Amino acid sequence: MKRFVKGYVLCFTAFLLSISGLFAQEGFLRVTSVPDGASIEIAGKNIGKTPILTVVKPGEHEIKATLAGYNTHTETVNVKENEVAVMQVTLVKSSRKSVFQRVRRGNGNLTVITDRENVDVYINGVKVKEKPPATIKDVPAGLNTVILVSGEYADSSRVIIQEGKTAVIRKSFEDDGKMLTALSKKDEEALLKKKAEELELKRQALPAKIVVRIDNPAAEENTTALWGESDSVTIAFQYRKTGESAWNIRELQSKTALEDTFSLEKGSYEIQITSTHYKEPTGIINIFLGAKKEKIKEYRETIRPELKPDVQYTYTVSYDGKTDFSYKVAEEALNTPVE
Repeated sequence: MKRFVKGYVLCFTAFLLSISGLFAQEGFLRVTSVPDGASIEIAGKNIGKTPILTVVKPGEHEIKATLAGYNTHTETVNVKENEVAVMQVTLVKSSRKSVFQRVRRGNGNLTVITDRENVDVYINGVKVKEKPPATIKDVPAGLNTVILVSGEYADSSRVIIQEGKTAVIRKSFEDDGKMLTALSKKDEEALLKKKAEELELKRQALPAKIVVRIDNPAAEENTTALWGESDSVTIAFQYRKTGESAWNIRELQSKTALEDTFSLEKGSYEIQITSTHYKEPTGIINIFLGAKKEKIKEYRETIRPELKPDVQYTYTVSYDGKTDFSYKVAEEALNTPVE
């Protein structure tokens, strides 16, 4: 009964380790040496002998290669996620002698089943000759790292081998291909969404375009007559952002400028439009007598708009030349290209 419970716990532990290996960030390290058979240590832990392929966390690792009769070689390797870093070591003979003692322990078996042919199997970094489906015998008891390589795909897992028993690994590379395709599509959608958000931020930073215009000013000039008068219309366009005290002003005059264009940043504004109709003296006699310009009518409108980015606001003031002013505003999205 105790043996059964022990076996169940070991199998469940292997399952958990296998699952955790699927989601961990990892890279691959391939180490070869001249001559072969050098013991490789990472962070003081022996991972096997060259040639060896093993799974490591992304980042920089100090690799130590030792072989009896040769000088120890130490080198730092940078391993990237989902990539294979290759380290080639040429060992130099040493006059010093080392004695290594092999520790013997029990073995078990490992059956590997995959949905592809010609899959390479690495156990603890050492490539075995068997191709799945196959049972690999004399695998050391305890926790082992198994890497399956098929074309551009590599999968790693950890499995506990019990002495005298057979563990089983089943792997579907087809499912991995489908998952990678789905992830690629998801990543593409995420990139498109991010780009759209960046473009929208740039668009939100664009200013609003303001156009102030006088329509049908009914202006008349009579400069050749001895005396007379003419009409003129003046527009004072004052604005300030909500919370500010100082006013900004733009002016139009029917005889000199019928339209003005400028930009304002988005936000809430207070705008005052003051339109004035004048009678101006013309002719030599009126000028000689010093006749003055006379205000006939004044019109004032106060509005508090919320100006949006990349939108043109056209404020048009119309006058019939006698009694009435009228005012209207038109909005038009500009859709300015942003990159």
